[in-house]
Amino acid sequence: MGMKNVTGVRKVARGRKPRWVLDFRFTDKQGVRQRFRRDATVQTYASALAEAKRLMSKAAETGTVEDDPVEHVEVSPAPKVTFAAFVDDAFEKLFMPRYRPATQVRYRALLRQGLLGHFGKLALEDVGAMDVRAFAATLQARRVQVKGPINLVRTILRAAFDAGVLARLPELPQLVKPSKKLPDAPSDEEVTAMLTTATGWLKTAITLAVFGGLRQGEIRGLEVRDVDLVGGRLLIRRALSEDTEVTPKSGHDRVVPIAPELHAELTEAVRSKLPRARVVVGEGGTTPVRQRVLGVYKAHLAKHGLKERSFHSLRHYFCSVLLRRGASVEVVRILAGHSDLKVTQRYVHAGASELETAISTLGSGRT
Repeated sequence: MGMKNVTGVRKVARGRKPRWVLDFRFTDKQGVRQRFRRDATVQTYASALAEAKRLMSKAAETGTVEDDPVEHVEVSPAPKVTFAAFVDDAFEKLFMPRYRPATQVRYRALLRQGLLGHFGKLALEDVGAMDVRAFAATLQARRVQVKGPINLVRTILRAAFDAGVLARLPELPQLVKPSKKLPDAPSDEEVTAMLTTATGWLKTAITLAVFGGLRQGEIRGLEVRDVDLVGGRLLIRRALSEDTEVTPKSGHDRVVPIAPELHAELTEAVRSKLPRARVVVGEGGTTPVRQRVLGVYKAHLAKHGLKERSFHSLRHYFCSVLLRRGASVEVVRILAGHSDLKVTQRYVHAGASELETAISTLGSGRT
C-alpha cells in the first residue's frame, strides 16, 4: 500500500473489471502491526470510503477489525468532494509539484481566471459534458482561447481519478480539435535581417535558437562550462523555468554540434567569464527573465520593420532548415531534444517556394 493512501481505499483491476478494496494497516491488541485487506461491501467509492473509515476507527479504538455481519452494517454515504476542495488540497499538494515551475504558474493563473468560479462548487463526480460545454461557451464569449482551460479541467479530473477520489472518468466532449497548423518559421531573409541588426545578449540568444535549436529556457540556463569551443559542441543539460533550474523539457541531456556561425558568436559571449557563469546575461550581468527576452525580441522586430514572430519560431526555423537540407527526421529529433518523433514530423512539409515551383510545372509541355 502506497504512503499516500491515507483513505484506506484502493482501486484494483481484476481482469477487465475494477474493484474497490479496503486496504489499511493497524496495531492489534498485542501491539503488532497488521494489514487488513478485503473487497468493499458496496462497490462505489463513497460507500467504500465510509466503510474504510468506520473500520479504521474501530481498529484504532479496539485493536481489531472483526466486523458485524454484513446485514447489520449500515453504510453512510461519504460527503461528496467538490472540485475546489480537491484542487486546494490533493491537487495542489500531490500533483502540482510534479509540473515545471512555468506550468504551475500557468495552471494557477487559469484557475483564477474563471475555472474555479465555474466548477468550484460542483462535486467532482457531478462534472459532466454539459458543464464543460457551458464553460467553453463563456470562454468563447470572452474571446478567450478554450484549449488551455479545458485541458486543465481534464488534467484535474484525471488526477482525481488517479488519486481514487473519482470512481470513473466522465465522458467529456472533444471541444479542442488536434491542431493541423504547420509550425510558423521565419524565412531565411528574416533570420538574416534579425542577426544583422541584433546586438549584445539578444544576438547571442537569437543565434543559439537559429543555429543550435535551443529553447528559450535552455538559452537562459546555458553556462560557460556547457560550451566546448575546442570540441565544437554544446552540452544541453539544464533550462530555466521561471527562475528555477530544471532539466531540459525532454528530461534528458543532449549534445549539439556548434555551427560555424554559432562558434563565432559564442567565442565572444563566453570571453573572460567563469565556468559557472551564464552565457546570456543582460544589464548588470544578470540572466534576463523570460518576459524580458520576449519583450526585447519583439521590440527589436518592430523597430526594424520585421514581421512579429514568437521567439520559439526561431527553433522552428532550425528544425525546418535541417530537414529541408537533407537531415533525417531522427537526427533532427535528437538535435532538437524532442521526446516524440511525431513532434519532429510536423516540420516535414513543403515550403512556399516548393509549392510555387510545383504549380509552375502545370503549364509546361502544353501546346
